[in-house]
Amino acid sequence: MALVSIALVMLAGGSEAKEKVLTVGAATFPSSLMTGVGSFTSESLILQTYDPLVMRDNEGKFVPGLATSWEPTGDAVWRFHLRKGVKWHDGQEFTADDVKFTIDRVIDPKTAYGFLGRISQVSGATVVDPYTIDIATKGVFPNLPKGLADIVIEAKHYYEKVGPEVPKRQPMGTGPFIAKNWVPGDRYELVANVDYWKGAPKVDRLVIRQIPEAATRVAALLSGEVQIIEEVPVDVIDEIQSSNRAKVLSIPTSASLVLTYDTRRPPLNDPRVREAFDYAVDKDAIIAQILKGKAEKLQGQLLTSRTFGFNPSIKARAFDPAKAKQLLKEANFDFSKPVSIMTQSGKYLSDVDICNAIAGMLQAIGVKADVNVVESAVYLKQWSALEMGSMYMVGWYSLNDADFATVWYTQGSRRGVWKSAEFEKLFVEARSTNDASAREQAYHRMMQIMHDENPSMFLFGIPSIYAVGGSVRNFGAASDKVLRLDAVSLD
Repeated sequence: MALVSIALVMLAGGSEAKEKVLTVGAATFPSSLMTGVGSFTSESLILQTYDPLVMRDNEGKFVPGLATSWEPTGDAVWRFHLRKGVKWHDGQEFTADDVKFTIDRVIDPKTAYGFLGRISQVSGATVVDPYTIDIATKGVFPNLPKGLADIVIEAKHYYEKVGPEVPKRQPMGTGPFIAKNWVPGDRYELVANVDYWKGAPKVDRLVIRQIPEAATRVAALLSGEVQIIEEVPVDVIDEIQSSNRAKVLSIPTSASLVLTYDTRRPPLNDPRVREAFDYAVDKDAIIAQILKGKAEKLQGQLLTSRTFGFNPSIKARAFDPAKAKQLLKEANFDFSKPVSIMTQSGKYLSDVDICNAIAGMLQAIGVKADVNVVESAVYLKQWSALEMGSMYMVGWYSLNDADFATVWYTQGSRRGVWKSAEFEKLFVEARSTNDASAREQAYHRMMQIMHDENPSMFLFGIPSIYAVGGSVRNFGAASDKVLRLDAVSLD
């Protein structure tokens, strides 16, 4: 009997030794696993356990997810054909009832769904049969399938059983990994969903750790403590590449890094002050000295140059401290009161360094400026309350279509305080027509409005930079910074 026990222990030990555990060092975490927060930081975690109807790949292409195909059946209805044989993590079958439940929940104002802006033209959903659903819109809405890529489908029966609070810490989806342990601010532990409809993940367990400090993330990678890290600082790329222990992967993104102003209160309610701040910042110097050339200067507008809707007739304001001082004088700017720049650390490429440089440039024209670095949970809480201080750093992804970035400057997004009736009108018109030329014309005008009124300081289009250990295979840098890990394997 003892020999049998010893043999079983040895077998168990051997099995554990062969377990494949992938550990990822993330820069920031959300405060919970609540769906629809409206942040790709959150979505990176959410999409480990959930799937949307339409998926987006690392290059930004849209591909079938829980829906195998879709088509408009009229000016205001899209029909989605659902994937059969998909199981929730508890073994129950995924059906159109779950999609209707999700759509109804997303558009319910009481939910306060952060990504509602992606599909705000949706008016409801109707189950046709267990594997077919019609989604109705308020009018023509060509971007509905793309917008649905950020709306994960949730289980109707699970919400009915546990209520809306439990999924924020114990999500249950159809995705590649099954949630096991969520420790806010520290780690997220998952196991492979061996019955995943795309095929079982190539690792047995997944651990995503929050490691806010970039230097600590790099050290953890080079020591083998983690196998993948995100938001690699540009000044350590050469060190990683020459280590023979890891390599750097990067991809251009459509993310526009901006400093957004609180236009409700002095001093930034005055458009002359906002314009002055724009003249005061030497963006070319920041690109050269801090970003080592790995960024695109935004041309006086929200969109990157390769995004549909970019207005080529607008150019970035030149660095002109004298002009900045003149505008501040005209605005009777109160130089005795400081302005604060809020940012997270490691959320975006060199974010703290960029903010410090901008604060220094504002100080050079006599403005008292400081930088307030906060944890992601604090940032998101204040962001939800629209109390971010004078200025805050944020990155908006257009996903190659102006609709997905401009939505965050509309009142319906609940993420901005700047108001422009013309901008709002053009936004709705642009997402309510199939005429690409008309859409582009609307976006060009919207970019001009933004340039003239400066709701944000438009800074840079930034790349997505990761580093992976030598044992990692099949990991791809993501243009939207979402971690897609089901195909990743370890030697």
